[in-house]
Amino acid sequence: MPDLNHRNLAAQTTKGAAALAPARATTAQLAAIADPINTRGKVAGKLVINTTTNILVHAASNTAAGIWYNAGTGVAAHTPA
Repeated sequence: MPDLNHRNLAAQTTKGAAALAPARATTAQLAAIADPINTRGKVAGKLVINTTTNILVHAASNTAAGIWYNAGTGVAAHTPA
């Protein structure tokens, strides 16, 4: 078990800090159904930082048209179209 109190968590992963950081996308990308953020690797619960608003969102489903919800409030933030 990793010692989270005394070591850098990023140093304990095989990929370093990049493995811990959520994906990043703009509002336009999250709202575009054909954008790779919606068509590649999207799974229910995927976390993405909206770099336009600096708000963390999560995917409701793995479909390109699946809604992105504000991770803090649970309110729908983006519906790809």
